[in-house]
Amino acid sequence: MAKKNELCSCFKITKKDVKDHIKAGITSYKELQKQTDIGTKCSSCKKKTKKKFKKYRNKLGAN
Repeated sequence: MAKKNELCSCFKITKKDVKDHIKAGITSYKELQKQTDIGTKCSSCKKKTKKKFKKYRNKLGAN
């Protein structure tokens, strides 16, 4: 069972991890995948994490 803040349980990627990568300059979901492997193992979270990535980019003003 995934922990509350985990977005990708296969690689234990949290909301904070994604936000930190955005703040560090990651501009695309594909870049995020290269850095973290998010959504690449079982793919069950890919759609959700892609949406969250876009949402966090907008919230953080990283358009």
